[in-house]
Amino acid sequence: MPLFITDTLTRRNKRRAEFKKLHTQFIVIVMQKSTPTIFLTSRSGQLGGMELRLADEARFFSDIGHRCILAPSKFPGRNQWMDAVLANDSSLSMKEFNPPPFFEEWNWRRLNRLFATAIHLRLLKSWNISLSHIMYAWTQEGGSRLWLSHKAGIPAVLSIHNAFPKAEFSRWHEKMTADSFASVRGIYAVSQSALSCFMASYDRFVRPGTVIDVIPNFVDISRYAPSKSRRASIRKSLGIPENSPVIGSIGRLDNQKKPFSVLEIFSTITKIHPGAHLIFCGQGPLAEAVKAESIRFPWRNQVHFLGFRNDTESVMAALDVHLLLSQQEGFGIVNAEAMACEIPSVATNVPGTCDAFKGSGAAILVPYDNNTIAAEAVSMLLSNKEKRISMGAAGRKHASQYLSKDAWREMIFNFYNRSAPELFRTNPIAGT
Repeated sequence: MPLFITDTLTRRNKRRAEFKKLHTQFIVIVMQKSTPTIFLTSRSGQLGGMELRLADEARFFSDIGHRCILAPSKFPGRNQWMDAVLANDSSLSMKEFNPPPFFEEWNWRRLNRLFATAIHLRLLKSWNISLSHIMYAWTQEGGSRLWLSHKAGIPAVLSIHNAFPKAEFSRWHEKMTADSFASVRGIYAVSQSALSCFMASYDRFVRPGTVIDVIPNFVDISRYAPSKSRRASIRKSLGIPENSPVIGSIGRLDNQKKPFSVLEIFSTITKIHPGAHLIFCGQGPLAEAVKAESIRFPWRNQVHFLGFRNDTESVMAALDVHLLLSQQEGFGIVNAEAMACEIPSVATNVPGTCDAFKGSGAAILVPYDNNTIAAEAVSMLLSNKEKRISMGAAGRKHASQYLSKDAWREMIFNFYNRSAPELFRTNPIAGT
């Protein structure tokens, strides 16, 4: 073949390849712009139930064909956790979005808002967001993000993850909140208590027609289930005899969870059940202090600190009683996990926790900050195996009926369908 013909064919093939590449890029851009993009963001200082809920919703959006931008604030271990969430899912991405807290913090508020408007407002406008979901961990921990989303012209939904005290708003907060809530399409809380506390502060800002709902956290009842093999494995790894009574405290080691009170209660328990063991599973700012305190006692070798674990279903299976002494909760996903694993609980009768156990028969609720009554309840359960079994079975039944993943996915889709019907017209996961 003559050389000039070969050169012509080569140039033609190169042009075809370039055109195919440009066409593919064009199709990707068009599909991205036509696919709804949901922006999930939160402000907190540690990994907890709210952050786990953020990841759950991201997977839900991925399953129904939406793109999702995740923007949790910075906290220890966040990047490693996010790597696991994003793994092998091209519809999910993470963005850094940490505007200076001009709503949440009083000092430098005007300068912070100016800076956030110059930088973070532009970011929001550049990401082609269809709907913002701002998660509230505390009374005002979302105000800056909501105001910026409103100024970017993005509709929003809010979710409430704790039962927090009523807020007192200054004129600065009043004006921004009144403006921001014009963009709020829907609000849900993880419990009725959390919703009531939120509405006590924000009810006057909520516009008519806003969707308001309660959607409790779910538990994966196939993962969290009673298991003799997991029970035996964890106990063996910790050197706990099979028949020894085991109390567990699963959650962050911080002031809200009262870990020093857990030690005090355990000290009382050992006088009645000298062979009992205590498991702390979780991390937090008080971890080292609690360890140091436990060393002072003669039963120090019966206390086990596991730190953060990804296999909490195995840890839960090793327990006889779960103990939760929170000052307040939004819902407390660990409560649902205990029920699913057929582990009875002794828990403080506070907002959020009482919602989680309502009608379940799976817990003994005790007054907050009364360690004597809590110790009596734990001791009674450790001495009464039949009571533990009946409460465990009742908890499993309740979790399966009301707190399953399927029930949650149906509730969450219905919430979004009512809040932003243009983005959620049909339910592609119904029946799955």
